[in-house]
Amino acid sequence: MTTILFAMSGVLLASVVGGAAGFATSLLAAPLLLLLGFGVREVVVVNLTATLVTRALALVLYRRLVDWRGVAALVAGSAPGAVAGAFTVPYLNQQVLKTVTGVVICALGLFLLLHRPRSAPPPGCGLYACVGAVGGYLSTSISLNGPPVAMLLDRARLPPSRFVADFAGYFVGTNAISLAVLGLHGQIPGSLLWPALPLLAAAAIAGNQIGARLTTVIPRHAFQVVVKCLVIASGVATAVS
Repeated sequence: MTTILFAMSGVLLASVVGGAAGFATSLLAAPLLLLLGFGVREVVVVNLTATLVTRALALVLYRRLVDWRGVAALVAGSAPGAVAGAFTVPYLNQQVLKTVTGVVICALGLFLLLHRPRSAPPPGCGLYACVGAVGGYLSTSISLNGPPVAMLLDRARLPPSRFVADFAGYFVGTNAISLAVLGLHGQIPGSLLWPALPLLAAAAIAGNQIGARLTTVIPRHAFQVVVKCLVIASGVATAVS
């Protein structure tokens, strides 16, 4: 029971950050859950579920701000990526996969933080679909499907509320598909379903409600810096977790 309480506390705090930034709940919760003894498959299911339920609430709140065309392209791309991840991950070394993923995420986050982009046209549906495919693969393999989309939406230079809205649409669609794919492949541990998963999902909802209240008061420039720093931090945490 002590492990569950620590896990709930960690998921709660991660969800506060995720609720404010629109992503990063899984990025921050995954290392803690692994350290507490949760298996990789269990962490994947917890993160996908927690993010799905919290972002569904955000999607209801921000539904009028969502770029549905862009979100549809992301989700459409994520479906084959999720299937590929579920098929291939049993044959991959999990630690190597996480380390390589973390290093790449950290490097890209540093590039975003230090680079001063010139004005560029917004990304098209093709790029959205490609990024969605990468996110889908990461979703069913290690559940950390936020950073590629965070970098894409950062390039689009969206205001914080639009950023959160589009991310919510992406997470709801992609995580639902990913959980369905994992379930069909028998990769959802039965021992996790009760009582751990409902308790952790409840902690995620509580933290998300706190974080969501911070979104409207964070200045746009500060928000963008926070997003990039979260990408870097998540990359480091993923690599060493």
